[in-house]
Amino acid sequence: PTKVRFESLMRAATIAKDVLRERQQAISYYMLAIQIDGIDQVSILVAFEETLKLLLSSTIVKQGASIDILGEIEAENQDPLQLSLQLCNFVGNKYPNEPLVDEFRGATLRKLKQPNSAYQSYEKAMIKSREHYLNCRNESQQNSEDNCFVHLKKFISTSILVAAAAREAGISFDDQMSCLAAAENYAVPVLASAQEYDDEETHMTKDDLISEMVELYNNMGVLEKKRGSLHEAMKYFRKALDINPTDGHAIVQLASISSQDDDGRSISHVKELDRGYVAGLFDGYSSRFESELVDVLKYVGHELVYNSLRDALPNATSIGTIVDLGCGTGLLGELIATGMPWVAIHGTDLSQRMVDISLERKTGSGGRAVYSTVSNLDASEFLSNFDEASVDCVVASDVFIYIGDVSDVLGECMKCLVKNGLVGFTVESYETTEADSGLRLLPSGRFGHSKEYVYQMAEKHGFQVLS
Repeated sequence: PTKVRFESLMRAATIAKDVLRERQQAISYYMLAIQIDGIDQVSILVAFEETLKLLLSSTIVKQGASIDILGEIEAENQDPLQLSLQLCNFVGNKYPNEPLVDEFRGATLRKLKQPNSAYQSYEKAMIKSREHYLNCRNESQQNSEDNCFVHLKKFISTSILVAAAAREAGISFDDQMSCLAAAENYAVPVLASAQEYDDEETHMTKDDLISEMVELYNNMGVLEKKRGSLHEAMKYFRKALDINPTDGHAIVQLASISSQDDDGRSISHVKELDRGYVAGLFDGYSSRFESELVDVLKYVGHELVYNSLRDALPNATSIGTIVDLGCGTGLLGELIATGMPWVAIHGTDLSQRMVDISLERKTGSGGRAVYSTVSNLDASEFLSNFDEASVDCVVASDVFIYIGDVSDVLGECMKCLVKNGLVGFTVESYETTEADSGLRLLPSGRFGHSKEYVYQMAEKHGFQVLS
C-alpha cells in the first residue's frame, strides 16, 4: 500500500541520516517518498523539507556531493543545489500555493549567489503566507486569530527572510523595513488580544508565534542600527526584551550600542546568554566558520590551548580521556588527535550543525575520526555525565567568552577530573575598574574575564593556575 511504502521510506531515510550518517542515501529515500502518489500534502511537505535541509547543508554542498537521482525527477546533473531547484519545481507544480517551496527556492538561489532571484522567491513565499493567514482568519467563525497562529508565524518568518534577501539584493532600507513593519502590524493586535490557553498544543503554538515576534523586533533593530539610527535600534531591541527578557540577540545588540539603555538599566552586567541564542549564532556561522576564523582572522586559540596542554604534560602518554567543550568544527580536537593519537576525545557543542561537522572530521587525509563521541549539550550538562575521576583533561578554546559565569563549569570539571587533572581554556581580557566584578559583556557580544576573576574562580573550585 502506498501509505506503508511512504512510511517505510521515511523511516529508512531517518535511519540513514541520523544513525548511519549516510546523508546522500537519506536524500535518495526522501526523494522516492516525495514522488509517491496518493499521499497527503502535509506528509509530502515534511519529506520535502527534510530533503531540502540536507541538500542545502554545508557538508553536502561543500563536498560537491553527487546524489543518486531515483524516480521521475529530472535534473540536468547531480549537483545538490541544482537538484534542490529541480525538487522545488517538482513539488511546486503539485502545490503551487505552498510558500515553503518558494522559501527553499530562495534559500537555494542565495547559495547560488543569485540575490535578485532569491529576493523574488522569498517575496512570493511572504505573499502566499500572508494570503494563507488572511484566508484562515476570514474562514474562522470564532477566535480567528487564535486558530491561525501557525500561518501568522510563517508570514512573520518569511517577512524576515524577504528583508534579509532585499539587503543582499541592494534594495533600500525603507523597503526592507516596510516588509518587517507590515508583519508587525498584523501580529501586534493578535498578541494583544490572545488569552491564556489550557490546551497545551495551542499554548505551544502561541509560544512559537511569540518567539517569532522577538526575532522580528531583533531584525528591525539590526536594520535601524545599520543605517545609523541607534535610538530607534535600541527601541526595537528593548521591545524584544519586553517579550523575552533573556533573549541573547537583543542583549548582545544593546551591549554593542551602549552599556545602558534609555531606561538606565544595565546591559553589560549580564552574566550569561541564553543557550538558544548561542546555538543559533553558530548554526548560522558553521558553513564559513573555519574559512573566516582561521584563513581571514588568523585565529590561533586552538593552538594556544593545545601547546599549553602539552607544556603542562610531562608524560602525555599517561593521558587517556580528554573532553573538548564547545568543540565547534573540531579545530582543537584535530590537533589533539594528531599529536596524541592514543587519546579518546569527547566533544560537545550547543550548535547541532557544528556537531554534525565535527563528527565527520578526520585526522589528515582519510585518517581516523577525531572524536570518539560528540554531543549536543551545554558544557555543564555534558560534564555532569562523566563519572568522578574519569577525565584527564578538559579543554575549551574560545568557549568561556560565550558562557560568561564559568563557576558551574569549573565545578563540574573538578568533579570529573582525575587527581592533578588539567583544564585548558582561553578568555578575552578587558580593562577593569575598581567596582568591577571581573566579568563583563563586552560591545563585541562576548564576555570578558579579568585575570583576577580567573584566579578567583580557580581558587573557589580547588584549582591551581599553572600558566
